[in-house]
Parts: sequence; structure tokens; C-alpha cells
Amino acid sequence: MRDVYDFAKFFIKNGADSRPNTYDGNMKLQKLLVLADLANIAENGEPLFNDQVLAFKNGCVVEKVRLRYKNDYVAFKRDSESYQPDFSESEYEILKLVMGIFGCASAKELSDINHTFNFWKTAFYNGTDSTGYHNKEMSVVDMISQHADVEKMREIISAYRETANNTTASETINGVTFYFDGFALTDDIIDQLESFSLSADDDTYSVYLDNGRLVIY
Repeated sequence: MRDVYDFAKFFIKNGADSRPNTYDGNMKLQKLLVLADLANIAENGEPLFNDQVLAFKNGCVVEKVRLRYKNDYVAFKRDSESYQPDFSESEYEILKLVMGIFGCASAKELSDINHTFNFWKTAFYNGTDSTGYHNKEMSVVDMISQHADVEKMREIISAYRETANNTTASETINGVTFYFDGFALTDDIIDQLESFSLSADDDTYSVYLDNGRLVIY
């Protein structure tokens, strides 16, 4: 099982933290890691990584990733940009699912989603005493035992796949999702979309071909 840093670097390299080197960027990264962990449990019956997930007020976090993003972002970003993942097909599928389902959501939206899961409620309650003091050691999340949460994620994934099969296709590049239909993405088109994504103002766009010319709107 891989170290959680591998998946964090993948998300950062692909711009999934949306607002780099900010509190919100860190929070979104945390939520994507946690949702990827839950998605892997739902799909493959085991966590995606070994590292502990802790329950905080704003949702769940992987503490060592949170602290490095907060205190050492420049080096973390540099390591992520040079990272060459060698994920398995299963791991890539989980990451694609999480990016497709949750990648366009804001940090606040993902925090709100996190708060709907029992694994967060249980761990946060266990780690908070009557005075309001939060004990990290008592706030360790146990997702596998929360069968209703795992089933909820299965339903989310199933609904996403059903919708994806009945609507236009999409491709996420550097955190920007492009929707298209009726044509295949060639290497040239992907290069154009990648270049566009680097200065994009929004998280989602539609694309089509007009007499062979790529139109993005």
C-alpha cells in the first residue's frame, strides 16, 4: 500500500487543490485524499493508503500532509511537479473517479460533504471532551467499520458512472474539466487544452470542433 504523499503529489500536480498555498487549497486537498480513501474502500474493500485520517472541526485530514502543505508548500509543490506516478490501473481509476465526482467542488463544499459521514461524526465526538478540547489521538477515523458510509460512496460512484455513460465525456487537466461530445481527444487537442488550462478563470468548460478548429467556452 502506498504512502499518502504519492496521492497528495498527484492531486497537487494536477491542480486539484484549486487555490494553491492557501488554507482553502490545503482543506480541499485533505478532503480529496479522504474521499479517495473511502472510494477505494467502497470499490476494492481496503483503504488507499496506510496513514491515519483524523477528524477535525472542518472535516477529516491526513495530518502529515496537512502540516507539510501548510509549512513547506514551495518544496512540496516542487516535489509534486517532478513526481512521475506509477499507479496501478485500480489506483488510477479511483483517482479519476474522485476527480470526476468531487474535483470541481470548493473546499467548503467538500467540507460540508465530509460532515455528512458518520466516520467523521464518530471520530470528532470521540476526540472532543466536555470542555471542547480536541485530542488528536482520540480522533482517528475508522471508515471500514462505517458500513452505511461505504454504501453511500458506492451509490455516489454508481450514480456518477451512470450519468457519465449517458452524457458528454469529460477530461480534467490541471484541475480544469473540459466537456466534449462527438469527437476523440487527439494529442494536439490535449496540448491545446493543457495550455488553456494554465490560465483558465473557471473550473469547467465545454469544447467542440468548428470545421476542425477547437472552440472552448
